[in-house]
Amino acid sequence: MTRALFALTALIPVLVACEDSEIAIQASCHNYCDQRSDCDGDVDYDSCVSECEADINDCQADEVSATLDDMDACADKACDEMGACEIGAELQCHFGI
Repeated sequence: MTRALFALTALIPVLVACEDSEIAIQASCHNYCDQRSDCDGDVDYDSCVSECEADINDCQADEVSATLDDMDACADKACDEMGACEIGAELQCHFGI
């Protein structure tokens, strides 16, 4: 019983980190998609968020944090700068560039 409790206790930081990561992904995607839908009236906000979250979850594990930083920066860009910013975030996500 003690071993099981110890093992379960050891998982708590991992579970909390995963939840924090999901919250960060959701926040970044919501901010990014808010700006993207403001810039392009043809962008469906809910679809954008779903696609964004799926794309971030497909990133290399060690690149998620940097990609989220890039996505947050994209959300602050002017509409005519978003395309280049999106490319940079994609490169960060998949190649660490």
